[in-house]
Amino acid sequence: MNKGLLALNGVLGVAVIILFYLHFSGKEQGSTTPNGETNDKATVINSADSLNQYLALDSNITAKPIKIAYVDSDSLDKNLKMLDDVEAEIKKKEGELQGKIKNKQAQLENRMKSKFQSYEKKRNEFSIKAPTLTDAQLKTAQQEIMELEQQLAGMDQNLQREMMTYQAQLEEEYIVLKGKKMADYYGKVQEYCQSIANRLGFDFILIYQKGGAILHANNTFDISKYVINAINKEYDAKKVAK
Repeated sequence: MNKGLLALNGVLGVAVIILFYLHFSGKEQGSTTPNGETNDKATVINSADSLNQYLALDSNITAKPIKIAYVDSDSLDKNLKMLDDVEAEIKKKEGELQGKIKNKQAQLENRMKSKFQSYEKKRNEFSIKAPTLTDAQLKTAQQEIMELEQQLAGMDQNLQREMMTYQAQLEEEYIVLKGKKMADYYGKVQEYCQSIANRLGFDFILIYQKGGAILHANNTFDISKYVINAINKEYDAKKVAK
């Protein structure tokens, strides 16, 4: 009986080994998805890691420490002489354009006034002569008065459109001038910041402004005074040369 039991245990042991083999070899070869498709693990690659096979990196592309400085926008606005002159030019241009708009408006108003006076004169003459006019003459005079009223209405609309067009042209001229002047100003600031960065080895020079994207800036990295001093000195030298 013991021999029979041992034989049975031997058979069971072989069966367990076979089941383990079939179980794990089946997983390695593939499994069936709910749709009946085979999912081969050997071909599944993490999508994030798979990008590495396409990267052709230069030997210099590595994580490195960076040197950062910043200039304060308020300090630049308050202390740069060049900006004062730029703003003065823009303000002067604004005054000139406003003067042109007022002159144009006065011209158009005078034209309208002259036309209205002609209409008033014609209407007064009609009022005086009306009792002595025949029916035909009365009808003709009334028709002339109606035509003058229509001309006045049309002239008023045309003059308004003319004024709006003229004003829009001057506003565009102002915007273009202001954009160019401010672009020149910011370009000069950027030029000096690039020069300082090259000299001192900064990788980034940011501009800090209250309410801007940078929520906090350590004062030890503020190079505003150096930028302001350099720009002001060169600007004064150029003005003397002129």
